[in-house]
Amino acid sequence: METVNVLEVLLPELTILDKDTFADKDELFTYMSGKFAENGIVTDALKFTEALYAREEEGSTYLGNFLAMPHGICDEVVHPGVGFCRVKTPFLYRSHDEEGEVKYIFTMAVCGEDGKTQHLRILAALAQLLAHDEFLEMLGEVKDYDELIDAIRKTQESLE
Repeated sequence: METVNVLEVLLPELTILDKDTFADKDELFTYMSGKFAENGIVTDALKFTEALYAREEEGSTYLGNFLAMPHGICDEVVHPGVGFCRVKTPFLYRSHDEEGEVKYIFTMAVCGEDGKTQHLRILAALAQLLAHDEFLEMLGEVKDYDELIDAIRKTQESLE
């Protein structure tokens, strides 16, 4: 399976750095769904939130290393997109049967029709990046979307 280039789906309008922390996953899901709707990625924030919870029923989206990768697949997604949120203070993220402190969240929205394949391709691309400690360090240091894109490019080049 061919991966997708994260640079093509990571959205500047959904890159949120140094946000005040969330009380829990529920607050995160509501917030990010609203952002996806505000920016025209999804047509219905509530339906997208429901899709995020539906995915949670299948297995954990907590990755360890202060990372979570919630994702929703639904027909209300206009085009695939990934949002990145970094909170100032880690919060407890409970997902399926796992929990841990989270500071970095990649939220993924994919279209219902080809969503399963698309989301696996995006997950594979993100997993490649997140497997590198240098990239994780850069996530904590980037100051804006452009620096995040540079960090991704540098990590991708080191993989080639």
